Amino acid sequence: MTIRTKLAAVLRARRAQEDIAKSAVTRANARLAEAGLHAESRAESMRAWGGPRDGDAVSYVAAVAAGRALASALSEARAQERALRSESEVESGRLREAAQRRRGVEKLVERVTEEERLANIAAEQRAADEVAGQRRGDARTDGRGDNL
Repeated sequence: MTIRTKLAAVLRARRAQEDIAKSAVTRANARLAEAGLHAESRAESMRAWGGPRDGDAVSYVAAVAAGRALASALSEARAQERALRSESEVESGRLREAAQRRRGVEKLVERVTEEERLANIAAEQRAADEVAGQRRGDARTDGRGDNL
């Protein structure tokens, strides 16, 4: 197994890791967007709530409790949104790291490919020099044979 074959296998693995990280970022961003919509819905409910209305004490206490429940739901929705934003940032960081690892292997593959190309050129040049040297040697031998 050549170094290029081994590097190709490593590169496929790095690309697969990057693809997995991309899908994790996509899922995290989708959850974040959903949480944002949920938080906005809760905020809209809170804005629409007008506070306790005039009326009997039971109605007043129920309205206050409803307001507190709305505030609590909004607070929880925003906390969940912050947590999911943090998760999305972590997944984005993992994607950046996976992309860097992939790029590192790609650069290594390019370097090995270039080294092989240069080695092939050098081998071809040595073969050409050898053929040219043999021709010169043959020409000298042929020329000396006539003089003897």
